[in-house]
Amino acid sequence: LLTISCIIENFNKVAGIALNLLLLYLISKYSRSSLGTYKYLLIVFASSDVLLTIVHGCVNHQIVSVGSTFASVACTFIESRNITAIYCASFTLVFLLSIFNFLYRFWAVKHPHLVQLFAKKWFVALLVIVAASTFFSWYALCVMGATGDIDEIGTIVAREEYRRRFGITLTDGFLVLDHWRDGKFNLRAALVLLACDTTIISCISFVVIFAFLCFNHIRKTDKLSEQTRRLQSKLLVTLCAQTAVPIAFVFIPYFAVNNLPFFDIDGHDINVCCTALISLFPTCDAMVIIWLMNDYR
Repeated sequence: LLTISCIIENFNKVAGIALNLLLLYLISKYSRSSLGTYKYLLIVFASSDVLLTIVHGCVNHQIVSVGSTFASVACTFIESRNITAIYCASFTLVFLLSIFNFLYRFWAVKHPHLVQLFAKKWFVALLVIVAASTFFSWYALCVMGATGDIDEIGTIVAREEYRRRFGITLTDGFLVLDHWRDGKFNLRAALVLLACDTTIISCISFVVIFAFLCFNHIRKTDKLSEQTRRLQSKLLVTLCAQTAVPIAFVFIPYFAVNNLPFFDIDGHDINVCCTALISLFPTCDAMVIIWLMNDYR
């Protein structure tokens, strides 16, 4: 299973970049004028997928858990918890872009005049500030909320499991949530886990609610022409399929590997699969958009 996972990861280090660069070319060359400013959101999506693929390839991130001890670790030439925290925080882009995308689509079908805000420099700057603030907040949560000092018991346990699994000895670079140690409950680790779970559940709930509202408005409104209705329905279906990719390959796997150690459940195989699934996300994201958008297909 570990060998297959490594093969998948290595394949996606190339495919993720290649397909998203192709998508960027298709967006710039073949986007119809009726897409309006939405094509810029697609450009941001594809660009972020290229960035995430590069980060994933450079960081060589893995998840290991032993009993109630969870650890996230980066294997780079610099063994640092900061590198691991940066990698984990980079996935806030996935959360936020999904929310921004559904906000755009909801405005496009319900309040079309508000869509023009996405072309305003001050509004774009606001979105960038929100994204940057969320990134640094998540980074701070990882660094200050999780433990991982080199002489901590949880770090030692995670280090030995990583060495056993990959044959590499790392001294530092671990973000550790040691939920139960000698029968004692770790409130700090539980609060970090709660923050992660709340973020994931909130994002999925937001997506589901806005998808329902958009579909319902398109179905019931009489203010849209038949051509516009078909276009909006097509774009919404594409967006739902595109959003299903990070939910299936990022949100759900992360939710599983984060929570299993809290209940002292062995998640070895799920940990191995999780990293492979995460690496698949940028590749599948580009494939979904290219396949479902007529212009790009």
